[in-house]
Amino acid sequence: MQKTITRLTILLLVPILLIGCAEPKTLERMGLITTIGYDITENGEILTTMVLLQIDPEAPQNFAVLTTKANTTKGARIKADLKSPKKLQSGQLRVALFSEEVVKKGLVTLADTLARDPAISDLTYLAVVEGNVNKMLNMESKKFSDISQLIYKELDQNIKGENIPSATLQEVMHDYYSDGIDPSMPILKTSNGEIQITGMALIKRDRMVGKIGIEDSFYLKLINDRYTAGSIEMSINNEGIQYLQKPEETDKLVVVLDTIRSSSHINLINKEKLEFDLEIKLNTRLMEINQAVDLKNPANLKQIDKELSKKMEDDLGKLISKTKELGTDPFGFGEIYRKSVRDSNMTAEKWHEMYPESKVNVKVDLEIVRTGVVE
Repeated sequence: MQKTITRLTILLLVPILLIGCAEPKTLERMGLITTIGYDITENGEILTTMVLLQIDPEAPQNFAVLTTKANTTKGARIKADLKSPKKLQSGQLRVALFSEEVVKKGLVTLADTLARDPAISDLTYLAVVEGNVNKMLNMESKKFSDISQLIYKELDQNIKGENIPSATLQEVMHDYYSDGIDPSMPILKTSNGEIQITGMALIKRDRMVGKIGIEDSFYLKLINDRYTAGSIEMSINNEGIQYLQKPEETDKLVVVLDTIRSSSHINLINKEKLEFDLEIKLNTRLMEINQAVDLKNPANLKQIDKELSKKMEDDLGKLISKTKELGTDPFGFGEIYRKSVRDSNMTAEKWHEMYPESKVNVKVDLEIVRTGVVE
């Protein structure tokens, strides 16, 4: 009886031990896709570029790049498998990049294919590339060893650092399928051998219709989300400001706001004339200022508060007007309307017709809670 139990124990342990030994070899046989990019060729095919993580310690570098052409993304995947010595796996995908040309023609087919793959995380970042994605992913530079990790970390730290709004696969697809809000995505650009974030792409349904810079990206996030630790540099009028010493000949005062905490509220106040109130409250620290201002004087801080609030109201108004001209609503005013008006029968097409005719009253309440460094 004891011998029988011993034999059974051995028989059970052997498969477990074999599985444990086989797993590293299995990983070495896998081509783990970490970044994927899409361009359009001259004849209308999809040029797909995949960055693969190299697990082999004998490989000359820790990533490899595969490029294929096909009429569909699945067709591109099949062709890529035929060119790869390892079975391609998408479970480690972190970033999906789309050229401007691709997004101007339509994003949803490619993004929906990614969303339907159960192996791909909903937290995968999506971004638009100014120029050619393939060239970006094939860049060679001594400044970085893995282009895929560089792009992912750049997007990740700027999103978590609240410099730009987030655009994950889940968020973009949610905004696309919602009838009262449009997606927006970060824009990447190659410049002097470096990759930098230049702003946000504005999308109507699934097609890019315009773009905004970094400062306007701050305002986009200010409306859509709460800031808990953001920062921004702004220029304001110096009217009514008292200085410790005579300033240079300029009518602008440059300040850096840090540790920004904000909240925003949108209310529909007139459903017939389609009028909204947008109220934003900010508590922030004045981290730096470019001139010798007497910050111990409460009147100075109050005037800076006033000028900052006025500038933000003006900038927000201009940004909202721009989105109306483009016919895209990245702020979600349409969702507020749909939730506030019963039986509105709201559709994306209907809202895109209504939004340009709407009126938005912007009110910013900013308070500097403490000051930091004076330049």
